[in-house]
Amino acid sequence: MITTHVNPEGDAIGSEIALAAFLEDLGKEPTIVNSSPTPQNSRFLDPSRSIRVYPGDYDARILEKADCTVILDVNNWDHLGTFAATLKASTKPRMCIDHHVGGDADIADIVVSDTSAAAAGLMIYELVRFMNGQMTPRIADAVYAAIITDTGTFRFSNTDERVFRAATELLGSGVQPFVIRRQVFQRSPAAVKLVGPVLSTLESTADGKLAWIHATRAMFEKAEAEYEDSDGLLEIVRSTGGVEFCLFFKELPSGKIKVSLRSNGRVDVYEIAKSYGGGGHRMAAGATINGPMKKAIESFTGECAERFVPRE
Repeated sequence: MITTHVNPEGDAIGSEIALAAFLEDLGKEPTIVNSSPTPQNSRFLDPSRSIRVYPGDYDARILEKADCTVILDVNNWDHLGTFAATLKASTKPRMCIDHHVGGDADIADIVVSDTSAAAAGLMIYELVRFMNGQMTPRIADAVYAAIITDTGTFRFSNTDERVFRAATELLGSGVQPFVIRRQVFQRSPAAVKLVGPVLSTLESTADGKLAWIHATRAMFEKAEAEYEDSDGLLEIVRSTGGVEFCLFFKELPSGKIKVSLRSNGRVDVYEIAKSYGGGGHRMAAGATINGPMKKAIESFTGECAERFVPRE
């Protein structure tokens, strides 16, 4: 059985699909079970809609029959969502393949962690290559989608020679970059409607070094948008001149606030996220904090400005 973090994006879904396809080629019978539905822009990787969503599509016999569980692109229990409790209670062996810093020591019996990997999908690609597997079109498309998601189509600081080497070989396997990119980064009409209201909340402090935006449930509802429709908006703020690091506060249905953090290099946002029980990387991280929105923004940005904004 294969699973990943809540609110999965292209790297998570791409890694799952690629690993499942490789295991099928080996004669195995993998089943993917996630705590969140597959986002619209990743569904092209799973045309048969084989990914199950816990608990609605889940059957306890899946885990009972499984030889093991493989956890991808996440290394802590909290980010596994509602499925975490079921996995934790199971005595079946667990393996974790991940590229994030930190993590829970008891997440799996075997942990393969590579924080230098730009994407979990890159690790799956290298696993297939290491085991002399065939880079089929299904695997290649899924891995390429994973890599361009976490590198921002080769724009982020994690883009290195290893990434380009893999991308070159994937193109040789038949990947069509324009087609995959268009699918991964397409925006729904609802997502477009969300752009204006969210970006109009832009605020900054510390001479513009720290900037932030927010999205309330009311904004999502008015635009008829889903959580994933807000993806990519923080990168617009990150590209603003003078910004050293930026934040995106999103109100969840539970009332809690998801904070996404991005850095332009001088600030280690992983250290910030970790202090709030979150995780990620030095340049990109996330955490979940208590609401309401106004209080969350005031508290979080105030502490960030005081402790982490670079001083000249």
